[in-house]
Amino acid sequence: MLKNLTIEGKNMVKEVSAGAIVYTIENNKPLFLLVQHNHGNHFSFPKGHIEKGESIMETAKREVYEETGIMIEFTSDKMQVNTYLMPNGVYKDVYYFLAKASNHIIKFPKDEIRHAGWYNYDQVLQYLTYDNDKIIFLKLVKELKYENNR
Repeated sequence: MLKNLTIEGKNMVKEVSAGAIVYTIENNKPLFLLVQHNHGNHFSFPKGHIEKGESIMETAKREVYEETGIMIEFTSDKMQVNTYLMPNGVYKDVYYFLAKASNHIIKFPKDEIRHAGWYNYDQVLQYLTYDNDKIIFLKLVKELKYENNR
């Protein structure tokens, strides 16, 4: 969703997206879902644009499914927002939630996603391209109810 925004008297465009940090439990340890995008080649969490009439949580659920084939259940309504300025001059807010996977077999659209997979805690911190994503990951993973998230 694009919104018009005025900052210091200048008209700006703001884009709003939503996604999720998705996890599953394997051998009593969490694994997390990452995607590598074709455009930009960066690793991040599944996310996408809000469609008209859609809530942020509905968008996150839809986008995770569209990008990975994974159905999710939110484990909390707590969210983290990543705000940044894109190279094209558009400000972007991305709302992230923590969610548990309902299925585990990943199916992704090859025209949009280069790779998608399950990664452990340390691998997520190694592969994520942007520091802002790492910060959001660390904040939301604290919500997991396991003694050792790693």
